[in-house]
Amino acid sequence: MTEGHDDERPPLLREADHRVRNDLQLISSLVGLHARRAEGEAARTAFQALGRRIGAVSLASRHLVRRGGQEWTDAAALVRDLARDLSPPAGVGVELVLEPVIIPARQGAPLALMAGEMIGNAFAHAFPDGRTGRVAVSLARGPEGFTLSVGDDGVGMGAAAKGFGLTILQLMTQQLRGTLTTTDAQPGVTHSVSVPMETQAAPP
Repeated sequence: MTEGHDDERPPLLREADHRVRNDLQLISSLVGLHARRAEGEAARTAFQALGRRIGAVSLASRHLVRRGGQEWTDAAALVRDLARDLSPPAGVGVELVLEPVIIPARQGAPLALMAGEMIGNAFAHAFPDGRTGRVAVSLARGPEGFTLSVGDDGVGMGAAAKGFGLTILQLMTQQLRGTLTTTDAQPGVTHSVSVPMETQAAPP
């Protein structure tokens, strides 16, 4: 699903969404400016992470369309673009297995934050000191909802086990009334979030 394709929204609503995206991009740019001027590695890292999270929310709006009188998000396209934008470290491959999943629009931004944290944490923490490896991202639809999984063959949880990113992942899982499972894959870690959908009906 691409932006504007078969979009039933009236022109004024599409224009308003476009302005919101521009505003989010402006905020992200300002956060990036603060990151470059921040003193201390911890402050720079925090600003950069905030910028990525704003970018994830902005990206969710690009995959929003209105069909059949309702708004939807193309979850597979959203996760694919997030994985592309969060560039992996050198020597780390990314495998995407994404089934077509269309979700209610209200689930789009929380899903974007969850996927961003899961993929970003794998890139940031799983392969220190130039290690090579693989990150596998899957999105699967089940009889009652969908499951997003991100696994790596890196060094394990380590410091990321108590990081703020995991807190965000837990909060977004609760917001979507989902279930978060973390598995010590030996090697690496796999996070899986199963989310019930409010409706199984696909947009017309």
